Amino acid sequence: MDTVAYFFDSIKQLIAEAQLANYADLVRSHHFAMTKVETALAQEDLDAFLAAVEQNLDLAWTSGQIGDRWGIIELLHDIWGDPFVQSHFCELLDVQFQAWINIVQCAQDLGWIDLDVDARSLVSVFWSSSVGQFITSARNYSTSRPRRIAISSCASFVPSRQATA
Repeated sequence: MDTVAYFFDSIKQLIAEAQLANYADLVRSHHFAMTKVETALAQEDLDAFLAAVEQNLDLAWTSGQIGDRWGIIELLHDIWGDPFVQSHFCELLDVQFQAWINIVQCAQDLGWIDLDVDARSLVSVFWSSSVGQFITSARNYSTSRPRRIAISSCASFVPSRQATA
């Protein structure tokens, strides 16, 4: 216990720091998918863009689930248990959100996403819904599966291929 007290202000901070590390591991594959999205934008390759966005959405809707347990919810709850770690986590989220906002805005510039869509709202809704679906994932009300959601999400915000040809 003396060692823990030397490095951390409390057991809550230790747990929050450990969960922050778990979160970093959890989203590592998302960052790789985000790189693919950014590359597709730079190359103006709509097919690669859609595939990479679909991959990221699929990851977002499946990561963190541990059977019927609320893995991501517990992780976030533990992070929120320590104000210092929570603050650091929010700074990291701001970086992630801004990167996705930039992606949406670039896709809008290319005509791949409707200009009337608010980039900040879109990113917030997708992130919130991917986390929130864990609460409803084992319930009868929510019967959607990650792949189906990813495909319908892409279709909702990207014009038809005929319109972009």
